[in-house]
Amino acid sequence: MEIKRSPFVIAGQNREWAKGTVVFGARGTIYLSGSAGTDPGTGKTPQAIGEQTKNALESIKTILGEYGSSLKYILHMWYCVKGSFPGGMLGDPVWEEADKAMQDFWEENCPEFAVNNNPPASTLVGVAALAVPELKIEIQAVAAIP
Repeated sequence: MEIKRSPFVIAGQNREWAKGTVVFGARGTIYLSGSAGTDPGTGKTPQAIGEQTKNALESIKTILGEYGSSLKYILHMWYCVKGSFPGGMLGDPVWEEADKAMQDFWEENCPEFAVNNNPPASTLVGVAALAVPELKIEIQAVAAIP
């Protein structure tokens, strides 16, 4: 199986997402439901969006393993972040905290997805509400089965 990601470059800088992803020779595709930031061990949702982001990504990692895949085979991710972003999300402190947690997670678990490397295609969306009031982020992923 071959996965080709095209970097998204603005002003000579690679961004946290790819322009797109092409897959050749996969055995299948996994479409995950949204993963929220609830701690799977305690069932509690931390207040900080950074912790919620880490929990959601850990959940995605676990589920992909259950389906015979892994983080490195992610093709596309959707980040739904709760809040009002009149100036846009990029640069907003809420997103910056989530983005830092995400970059730390990638550095530790899948370095090829860290900024300036080879991240998957992604969509970032600001939303008014998620499933329950304490949630601040929900992350959805599509991955290939090698």
